[in-house]
Amino acid sequence: MLIIGCGNRERADDGAGLQVAEQLCRRGFQAVCHTGDSLSLIDLWSNAEDVILVDAVVTGNAPPGTVWNWNADRPLSALRPSASSHGFGVAEAIELAHKLGLLPPGLCIYGIEATNFAIGEEMSLAVEDTVQQLVQQLAAEATQSARMDARTFGGAKS
Repeated sequence: MLIIGCGNRERADDGAGLQVAEQLCRRGFQAVCHTGDSLSLIDLWSNAEDVILVDAVVTGNAPPGTVWNWNADRPLSALRPSASSHGFGVAEAIELAHKLGLLPPGLCIYGIEATNFAIGEEMSLAVEDTVQQLVQQLAAEATQSARMDARTFGGAKS
């Protein structure tokens, strides 16, 4: 399982995905920070079977810190903020990869509802709290997935 955190550290809540990835990486999980253009995500996940992508989103439908969860096989219209800090956004990269047949077999997106994208400001408390909760949740999911993979592999070999 590959965990990708997207965002911009310098833009307050937009660094949420990066913080999730950094903390999971420190715990020994396969997690990377992605700060580049969204199109390069396709190369980043090209050899992965299961990918979890974490990014800040603005849906306008929930308070800051709310966690949204999408599978790449569902419409990603809620991932299209009116003004993306990514230019060509994550949702567009996912849709392009889908059309080109370049999505990983399992792609799950966690969006953290954000409110503050001001340059040089601190992350809002609601988003910061959610980052910590999501790190715990994803660590548990990744650990469980690794155990299941080990059992499946072990069972297939016996």
